[in-house]
Amino acid sequence: MVRYSNIVHLKDSNHSSSFEVPSALLLSDDKRIYFHETVGHVQVFFQTNHVNLTVDPLVSILRGYPNISVILINVTDYFAGTVNCWKVVGCWYLRRAWRQSPYKTEHFSDYIRILSSHKGGGMYLDLDFVTLKPFDTDIFWNFVSEEDDGVLTGFSFHFKKDHPIIRRMMTYLASSYHPNEWSYSGPAMFQSVVLKFCHKRKPLPTYPLFLCPDIRVLPKKYLYPYTFAQWKRFFRSNLSSDDKIFQSYAVHTYNKLSKKEPVFVRSDQLYSQIARVHCPITYTHAISNLEIDYF
Repeated sequence: MVRYSNIVHLKDSNHSSSFEVPSALLLSDDKRIYFHETVGHVQVFFQTNHVNLTVDPLVSILRGYPNISVILINVTDYFAGTVNCWKVVGCWYLRRAWRQSPYKTEHFSDYIRILSSHKGGGMYLDLDFVTLKPFDTDIFWNFVSEEDDGVLTGFSFHFKKDHPIIRRMMTYLASSYHPNEWSYSGPAMFQSVVLKFCHKRKPLPTYPLFLCPDIRVLPKKYLYPYTFAQWKRFFRSNLSSDDKIFQSYAVHTYNKLSKKEPVFVRSDQLYSQIARVHCPITYTHAISNLEIDYF
């Protein structure tokens, strides 16, 4: 559970294994954090000039996960292309026009998540997801997901290394940039590229079948039991036994909308209940270190 960050990328090298994103990794207001997972080991990538690894709560939280190692990266080097089409995307970063965008953080995230998928393949999740159970790779493999009826997003996806859809997305990102459009290089790109690639007009859920060769669309129940318009549901009580969350593998907490809403510890608030079970280190830290009863 991370209330102030928004990038997670997992690189899984074994199709036959299931894996779980630890939901209590970090508490940080920095939005430049990247993750890879290889055979059960998670590598955490930070920009060298945006993190202090010697202070709490980061130190305490990372110490609780011995399978996590921290790697500092230079983002300019990370964007440096070794494949021709990526030299253009590297130029997008170096030209720095994106820094003048009102959506510079979102656009940086849009570009680097696709770059990371190009470099290693794997699963991507925004960090404002809370995972509820291990991901089954028979489901979460070469997928995009509905966030709402007929709406695809880039908040969560998986594609193996060298998947042709990632090459299409690289071309899309390299061909043009719209600094004043929030969704152009994010949700709008996924909707456009996937449908054109599959020669479809609507992204209807297809699991366990495929929308087109090697691309499936997951129904929203797996990762989006609540839409962005329902984000306040996380801060209410009275969870019924047939709630949609019980079918889900993870929940998207829509941090951009919800980050200022208090999560009360020891309460029946849905977010608090989820955090208590699935984010134990973060939750314990909140109880022991906060002078107030929420985080």
